[in-house]
Amino acid sequence: MRVSSIIENLHSLFVKSLFFAFFAEVRRRLKFAFRVLSSMNAAFRYRHETLYQFYVMGVQALFLVVLATSFTSMVMSFEYGKKLEPFGAKLLLGRIMGISIIREIGPIVTGLMIAGRTGAKIVSEIGNMVLSQQTDALRAFGLDPIKRIIVPRVFASVMVMIPLTVLADSVGIIAGWFAAVRWIGVDSEFFWLSMRGGLLVKDLTIGLIKPPFYGLIIGLISSYYGYTIRGGAAGMGRAATQTVVFASVGVLFIDFLLTRIILSLY
Repeated sequence: MRVSSIIENLHSLFVKSLFFAFFAEVRRRLKFAFRVLSSMNAAFRYRHETLYQFYVMGVQALFLVVLATSFTSMVMSFEYGKKLEPFGAKLLLGRIMGISIIREIGPIVTGLMIAGRTGAKIVSEIGNMVLSQQTDALRAFGLDPIKRIIVPRVFASVMVMIPLTVLADSVGIIAGWFAAVRWIGVDSEFFWLSMRGGLLVKDLTIGLIKPPFYGLIIGLISSYYGYTIRGGAAGMGRAATQTVVFASVGVLFIDFLLTRIILSLY
């Protein structure tokens, strides 16, 4: 009886410690996010660093985003076309592809590509600064590392998402059209007429509202893991892995949440 009660007490203490540790971590992350968001005006103060991050996160990531969206769109066009062909409904392929690319494929592929590429880059850059004590040097000179290092990256991560998504949508539609005409045998003119007839303002709204939230999640998660890194090279690898995982899951969760909210308003 005594042993069982001891085990029960230890189990209770363990559960409580996990509970408090979880909420302590949530509190730290929310505090970090609040500090970053409340300091966003520093992006204009350090505009040279912000513009450089625009180039790194936007221009350098463009090829990857366009390539991923192109292949995804061609596969979707081929799959949809083959499924519609037995029913004689290939003429609907343009409408389906236009809605799918603008509402989901373009934004979500862009978000996931940026989460993998930019998220890992941000955490490695900030993590190296922390491990090499560059952030301590900034504090010694009276500069806030949050404003100097993190805000320009988070701001750029948010702002580049819409242009990247628009380009991804455009290239994705062209790639889907090419696959439909070349391999499915859809008439080119009917494809474009079907796509234009099926798109609504709601579709464009959904497709353009999501990307900035993806960028915000990616920037905050990757900056947090880089800023709180511990453990040298092993810690760097662990932080990079956690960043890519949580940023990707965050993009998918925000996609679901925003879609649910927006559709409930229409």
